[in-house]
Amino acid sequence: MIRVLVAEDDMITSRLYQMHFRRNDIEGAFYTTGKGTLEAAEASPPDVAVLDFELPDLRGLEVMKALHSTPGCANVPVIFVTGRATHGLEADLKAEGAVAVLGKPFSPLELIERIRQLAAPKAP
Repeated sequence: MIRVLVAEDDMITSRLYQMHFRRNDIEGAFYTTGKGTLEAAEASPPDVAVLDFELPDLRGLEVMKALHSTPGCANVPVIFVTGRATHGLEADLKAEGAVAVLGKPFSPLELIERIRQLAAPKAP
């Protein structure tokens, strides 16, 4: 089963993730703060991380950088979902290591498809 770490402080968006993850056999661990997200990653590295760009305690970019410096998490693919998506922000986040940036509102089906692609075993 694919394990996804989610940092999202909006409860409606978080519930949307939960509903679609359950329907698609994806195990999600949900946190409302960057600190909680990073503690969870340290305890159990995920297959994929989905981060909101603006969290109450840290910016998503800070969370991604800290995640990638966490033992066992250097190569965890990060998808950003944000209400502030612009071409400039998307380019900046990708330059820092994000694999995708989705603007809110987003297509849950697109998110699920990206998660599956990113978590798929890579051929040797």
